[in-house]
Amino acid sequence: MTSQGTQLTVEQVGYLTAGPGRAAETALARLLDAGLVRVSREGLVSAVHLSNCGAITPLEARTLSRARTGARFDQVVRSTAFSTEMKALHQDLLDRRLLQRPRHRNPAWGFSLTLAIALFLLGFVAAEFFLAVPIALLFALWQRGRRAVTRQGRQALLHVSATDRVHNVAVYGFCGKVNRRPVADEFGLPQSVVKMLPLKKHRKRQSSSDGGGSGCSSCGSGCGTSSCSSGSSCSSGSGCSSGSSCGGGCGGGGGD
Repeated sequence: MTSQGTQLTVEQVGYLTAGPGRAAETALARLLDAGLVRVSREGLVSAVHLSNCGAITPLEARTLSRARTGARFDQVVRSTAFSTEMKALHQDLLDRRLLQRPRHRNPAWGFSLTLAIALFLLGFVAAEFFLAVPIALLFALWQRGRRAVTRQGRQALLHVSATDRVHNVAVYGFCGKVNRRPVADEFGLPQSVVKMLPLKKHRKRQSSSDGGGSGCSSCGSGCGTSSCSSGSSCSSGSGCSSGSSCGGGCGGGGGD
């Protein structure tokens, strides 16, 4: 929870930080942390049990289902990143106004801004030019585009700190570093495994001492895509009712 009172799940932190791929990495990290999946040195992810028992969010249930049949590290993350559960998380963040539909910047926005300034100056010669200034300014602002993460979302992230190894993945990714130590080392994952994930550049974030930098993500489309998730309730088949932390004792396994 932030000092502003905005509650974020660890998956939401991952999504707002670096998009759906990071949220998928975070779900996998929680399953590794709980001992529900294991990763071989060759990068094969496999579930410890044959059911979704232990998954506490829809993303985790999706990831666990994919791991039941055994799959490469990057394939498991990618499958979750482009899942319907991820789309639900995206919609949840939109509904909470932490995300918005992004607009790409038009290269001509600078020209529109220059035109608005020129019209303003011409207004001192002929007052009717002043009437066109607001229109030109609004057009320039529209062309300038906007980020996927809203001001409220960015503000919420400012108050998030990586307090454990799962949060470290949400903030820095499996390929990131905290205090100069690779995050992957905290899970006993060799670099050859985490480097299966495509490298994705994103906003640099520093740890308490020295860290951050680039991270991995298997969903290069970033925060503004339609692939995003809710994480507040267990998915069908996990044997849990809704809620942000449906605990253990889950029943049968859910399918992909």
